[in-house]
Amino acid sequence: MWHIDTDTFYIDRKLRKFKSDKAIVDGFKRVIRDLAASNDPRQIGELKHGKYRYCYAIHITKSHSLVYRVFMTEKVIQLIDLDDHKNLYGRDNRP
Repeated sequence: MWHIDTDTFYIDRKLRKFKSDKAIVDGFKRVIRDLAASNDPRQIGELKHGKYRYCYAIHITKSHSLVYRVFMTEKVIQLIDLDDHKNLYGRDNRP
């Protein structure tokens, strides 16, 4: 079981921002359970580069993602950010 580190993540503020969107809140809870129970959380998410180098991202909904970092030796998952694509990466790659 992995430890989820929320000390450096402003989780309450982000979840309050999305509290009216049940899909995001439920998806967030589901992803946290999946990450904590996984053997290797790096395989669940997609490795990022640039601003979020060495981090992984997993889609909560079609447009929202959770960015996290994995520390294998300590078995800790550090939550970095939760937001939509444009706010996370500053651009939109969709055609």
